[in-house]
Amino acid sequence: MAVQLKFAQRNRNRIFAAFLAVIAAAAIAGCGGDSEEDVTRDAFIAEADAICAQYTANSDSLEAQFDAALQSSDLEGAARYFEDQAAEVTAMLDELEELTPPVADQTTMDQIIALGRQRVDVAEEAASAIAGGDKEAMITAGKEASLLAGQYFQLTDSFGFEACGSGGSGVSDASGATGTTGTTS
Repeated sequence: MAVQLKFAQRNRNRIFAAFLAVIAAAAIAGCGGDSEEDVTRDAFIAEADAICAQYTANSDSLEAQFDAALQSSDLEGAARYFEDQAAEVTAMLDELEELTPPVADQTTMDQIIALGRQRVDVAEEAASAIAGGDKEAMITAGKEASLLAGQYFQLTDSFGFEACGSGGSGVSDASGATGTTGTTS
């Protein structure tokens, strides 16, 4: 019987040692390097930036057409290109919204999408002001759009986006001045 007790004790010790080894391995795997969250976030950023990059070329073309129309005093044409650019951004935001961000980043992505949609709304207001030749409304929309763009790009850049951030935008405001607002990315 003493032999059986020693055998049973050894088995319990081996099982306990194996259990501790598994726990230690799990703890070591969780330390250092990239965590699963980081990899997931990196993959999400890559996927979102790919979507934003798709829209950049067409958005840049629409922006150039907008600038040309505005410079030639074709206010209706400028307004149409601005509206087209807003529609492009809306489509981009719709695609981004369909992605599933890491759980920890959902609130930030909701804020980014909401700010993007606010920028589109202001761009549409600016387009109406441009078409109507209402310079004061254009200026007001431009100022509001500039403020929203700053907030939008602060969030996207701090999140780690490139094509979806300020690095991927060639933005223009309601006056046609590149770099302040508009609807791109």
